[in-house]
Formats: sequence, C-alpha cells, structure tokens
Amino acid sequence: MIAIFDLQISNSWAISKAACRIEVSDVHLSTQIFEQSGNRAVKVDAYSICDLPQSKVALTVELWKVGRFSNYKLAASTVNSLGTTLPGKRVNNFGTFLRCKNSRATRYFGIAYSKAYLDGKWQYARHVQSKEIFPLSCGT
Repeated sequence: MIAIFDLQISNSWAISKAACRIEVSDVHLSTQIFEQSGNRAVKVDAYSICDLPQSKVALTVELWKVGRFSNYKLAASTVNSLGTTLPGKRVNNFGTFLRCKNSRATRYFGIAYSKAYLDGKWQYARHVQSKEIFPLSCGT
C-alpha cells in the first residue's frame, strides 16, 4: 500500500506516485530469518522515499494480528535516519518481525507511518496499511 501525499490522476486513469510516500509490503514468512537462525517468523517491511531532500526521518513499522473481536499489535520498530536523505533514496525499515510459536494459520497486516523534516518544517505521513491480509502458517 502507498501513502500518497499528493494524488494526481491523469486522463488515462493512471495514478502517478506522489513525490513523497511510504510503501509497505504484505506480511510474509521471512526466509532470511529462517536461514540465519532456523526460526520461522512473520515479517513486514516498509520504506519511505521522497523526490525532495529530507532529514531526520523516523519510519515506524508495526506488525498486527487480526483477532476475533479486535486486532492486536504484536511488534513495532522505528528506524531513524538522522542525516539528510537525498532525493530518490529510500529510508528502509526491514526490522519488524515476530517468531512463530506454532503452525496455526493466522492473519496479519502491517502498518507504517513516518515523520521527516522537509523544506524547513516537519511533515507527517499518515498510517499506511499493507494491501493484502491472508492467513500464514505461523501462530503467535
């Protein structure tokens, strides 16, 4: 899913990407964590990208479990990029995950949001949710 600060629609019905945005992956089973530690884990990734120079970027990613009566936040991580990020460069947050306790099918989604200093003022990107929610064989 993409957080769009500036939505532009052309006559051909195509949607162009905003100058600054967050993109969030769907929650997935992490092959990298399994290969490194032998543990199964669910993971969600996100990045912030801007066509303008931005600084003091703080990108937060949360991992949520779909519950019967309400949803539950299971994990969160924040990446702080204190220097200036050049136009077109990403600030990645690939560190939000949770180890599986069993193989029970469970549905998860990710949420990401950020703040950054652009053009002399703080800008806040609203919460963006991953596009798909489907069951994974990973009970928590």
